[in-house]
Amino acid sequence: MDFPGGGNWTDAIENGTRDQQSDALVNDLNNHFEKCRQLLNSISGSLSSKAMTVEGQKKKLEEHEQLLSHRRELIGKYKNSVEELVKGEP
Repeated sequence: MDFPGGGNWTDAIENGTRDQQSDALVNDLNNHFEKCRQLLNSISGSLSSKAMTVEGQKKKLEEHEQLLSHRRELIGKYKNSVEELVKGEP
């Protein structure tokens, strides 16, 4: 089997000859692989930070909903107390 640059794989393996073009392609692929790895790591970090942000926002929303519900309950009690006081006046 011939490979780019002439010769064949068997000769290259047996004689230890290296093909500069193949070496350049391997280096180029390694560089592309490293860039892809860095990009994927960056995307992964971004997604996890966004997920944390979304979870934090959901938690804050739940807390605010609880506070709002409690406030409505207190306003209702206050209203009832005022109505009872007004009914009791002559």
